[in-house]
Amino acid sequence: MASIDNLFNLRGRVGNVVFCERKGKSYVRAQPMVVHNPKTRKQQAVRSRFRTAVRFYQRIPEVAIRAVLNISAGGVTTNGYALFMKLNLKVFKANGRVGDFSQMRFTVGSRQKAYDLAGRVDTSDGVELSWQNDENVGLEEMEDRLRVIVIYGDREFMPRCVADLVATRKEGRAEFRLDREKGVKAHLYCFFASPDGATFSNSQYICL
Repeated sequence: MASIDNLFNLRGRVGNVVFCERKGKSYVRAQPMVVHNPKTRKQQAVRSRFRTAVRFYQRIPEVAIRAVLNISAGGVTTNGYALFMKLNLKVFKANGRVGDFSQMRFTVGSRQKAYDLAGRVDTSDGVELSWQNDENVGLEEMEDRLRVIVIYGDREFMPRCVADLVATRKEGRAEFRLDREKGVKAHLYCFFASPDGATFSNSQYICL
């Protein structure tokens, strides 16, 4: 900021120059340039990642998955869409693809996660999940129902709930069948829902 002895009481802005007075002395300074809609490589990448995350959410085909997100959002953020973006924005790459399936999350909640969750698949694509339970978990929580969301590698923008899955925490195991072509990866997101469906455990990831 430069000072000038006599500005003839000029005040305000002329072009990108601002005239002002402070403590009886006149000053002139340049107005900072305003950059509209910056397009640096980093900013473009952030925007592209955001668009990819929005596109993924918009293509979630099942009402049940959106309901899970909306319930999980309670006490965390405004709704299921906001929660999904909060949890998963950095999962997506600027090239329009999923960067790391293992980092994706679909639920947030206070229910106990499974210990030593493991999965194996047989030659006919039958899946067996197994887990250990905490001996201190209450009787009600032992009745929590296992739920699984699956994303197939050739349909990475189409998460689906595993249908007809009936298994509770106390059983320590569950079985179901995959629906995929040979060689396609299946990304599983497993979580427990309380008997009334009002609370969940944080989702846990397995790739088969």
